Amino acid sequence: MMNFLKKIKALFTKSDVEKTSLQKTARISIIFACIALVGVIVYFALIAPLLKAKNEYIPELFDGEVYQHSSIYILPVYERSQIKSVEIKNALDHYKLNSVKRDSGEITFEIEGSEHISIDANALSVLLADVRVLITNSPAGQERVTATATQADLANYGLDEASDPAWFEVSLVDGSSYRIYVGKSLVTTTGYYVRLEGRKNVVTDEAGNTTEYDIVYALQSSLSETVLKASTCVVSTNLTPYVGDHIFSASNFAITRMNGTEREVLIRVGIVADQGIAASAQMYQMLYPKAYVINEDVYSESILMNLAYVQAFEIVAYGDKIHDAEVYEKFGLDLAKDRLDLEKNQSYATVTFTCPTSNQDSEETPFLLYFSEKKTDLDGTEFYYVYSPTYEIVGKVLAETYGFVDWKLANFTSPSLFYEYFTSAEIIEIYNERENLDLYFQITGKERSRHVDVMTSSSGGKEKVYTTVNGEQIPLVYDTKYVHGAYGTYEGDFEIFRDLYYVLITRKLALYAEIDESQTKPDMSKVVAKLAVTTSPKDHPISYHQYDANGQRLTQTALRDEGGNILCSKVTVPSEIEGGAPIVYDRAYYDIQAKRFFLKTEDPNDGNIKPNGFEVGPNGTVKPNLYLKDTASGEYVETTYIYEFYDMYDTYVNANGETVTQLNPTYMCVVPSKIIRVYSLTSNGERELLSEEMAEAEAGVYIRTATINKLFSDTHKLLRGEQIDKMGVN
Repeated sequence: MMNFLKKIKALFTKSDVEKTSLQKTARISIIFACIALVGVIVYFALIAPLLKAKNEYIPELFDGEVYQHSSIYILPVYERSQIKSVEIKNALDHYKLNSVKRDSGEITFEIEGSEHISIDANALSVLLADVRVLITNSPAGQERVTATATQADLANYGLDEASDPAWFEVSLVDGSSYRIYVGKSLVTTTGYYVRLEGRKNVVTDEAGNTTEYDIVYALQSSLSETVLKASTCVVSTNLTPYVGDHIFSASNFAITRMNGTEREVLIRVGIVADQGIAASAQMYQMLYPKAYVINEDVYSESILMNLAYVQAFEIVAYGDKIHDAEVYEKFGLDLAKDRLDLEKNQSYATVTFTCPTSNQDSEETPFLLYFSEKKTDLDGTEFYYVYSPTYEIVGKVLAETYGFVDWKLANFTSPSLFYEYFTSAEIIEIYNERENLDLYFQITGKERSRHVDVMTSSSGGKEKVYTTVNGEQIPLVYDTKYVHGAYGTYEGDFEIFRDLYYVLITRKLALYAEIDESQTKPDMSKVVAKLAVTTSPKDHPISYHQYDANGQRLTQTALRDEGGNILCSKVTVPSEIEGGAPIVYDRAYYDIQAKRFFLKTEDPNDGNIKPNGFEVGPNGTVKPNLYLKDTASGEYVETTYIYEFYDMYDTYVNANGETVTQLNPTYMCVVPSKIIRVYSLTSNGERELLSEEMAEAEAGVYIRTATINKLFSDTHKLLRGEQIDKMGVN
């Protein structure tokens, strides 16, 4: 050991002999080791105790304060279950939330005096967090804003009595409570100056005199979205319950609007009563005005989809107070209780619809919403005030979503002039004075045996004839020529007629035509052209296979059901027993060729609807062979769609100051109407008119002249036997 120390000493002793590199390195290492040792001693002797003291620092606390997570809490954090009520008073409102325990054990809150008002669970949770978790956020280096606030200081913070600060008071289930006053917002950071009622800082000076000071804290900034807002901030924004896809089963949808002092129905839409008893593919039908056809895409996507869950982006009023004139008038609504019905209420518009609310609920629930006129917020957002009687609230909804309450009728209307299945068409009447057209096409037969008789006038008239090269006059008819083969083809002049029908169903209305109606008006004194199509509900052609009782396919190739059978309702078969009850079928089919009724059911093998009994006819066609008794009778609906066309005229003042009126070359006005007839039909084909209803549009819509003229010019091509460009420009 002595030798080791001597060697160490030698490293630091002057000598005539120069130190070696190894000795110099050893000396430097020893110096650094000593420095490190001194550092370790200093750290553990001085620095570590200071750090420990800092980490374990607990400031001097006032009675009731809690120090955790390196912050002062004004009070302990109480659980939601410990809160009995929360009372809030601010510049906008004064209300109280009372705790309620549901049968399920869930603890929620209700607004005192408006217990029926639905509360938004998320908004409630945020508010309760703000009144339970009272964590301070004073500027760095300060425990509190001040613990020695005088009355003058409180005034600076907006916490004195004269400032009338907002406050919230929380009552606990143990009988205790606390009230927090909220003053001005902080200047240097986010938050608000607050003080706890009753908490004082009592200071005693050297002479033994005591002075009470108030303690001012800084509280989190979210108070601006909860405690400092009106009670509407916790009200549910739902204006209707969530009905999901059930909305697409909505029946009796309607919009009404004020016209002066009278409320008028703009539109009413329902579901086609029985999809099987329909001449077209429409699921929805216009109940008012009946002369028009609903645009199903627009109706489903822009209206029904937005009614599946109507939510406000802000609630502005709720409860009984909204029925006070001074409240509802500022929203542009009429919510007087004695006028809250469709006949007397003066609100700008109403939307009503009825639909199921769940899979378990087969009953339909009616919904009603009252709309103000369109408003504009300060930021430019367009909206409507909407009153929901279901929840007794008034909210704001975006005009971008619910602007359909301001639509014109044309916006709801199908863009097609006419659209029905070819199968359903029975009569087509075409009249155009300028084009020298006055024709009546009568369509009979089934898919592969259709036949068209052409008459010389739209009222039936005589058979139209054509002269052969030999001078012989032959009635003008079109017959289907079906060539059976691997795929099957159709030939002959009837195909030109089929193309003409395609042109008919592709005529588009100019629903959004930009026309100055003050200068361009229709001449309603004369019908320039007329189109009428009569349809009846018939089953449509379809291919399927035949199966035996064991579910084995009997045919290798698919059979063809040609359709063309009239779909009837209330089909009755009298009882053969005297006084016996008749058998009534909601739906059955009338075979025009066999003059008998038959039934169809779904085949479980492939899900297709097929005759209860059938056999394979010529060229693989389906031929029903099981009919109801020949005493059966039923009812069916026949619809005639009528379109009358009128010229449009432009009126303007020319350079000479003369008023000039001239034909508008671009548009015509078309006024649709509809005749709905209900017939009784017997097995032998006799029918009797049971009722007839006429529905005529009050106003016309526009169509491009070139669009409808193509139909007329193509009719001439049909008569001449020329091919029709059915895909030609509209």
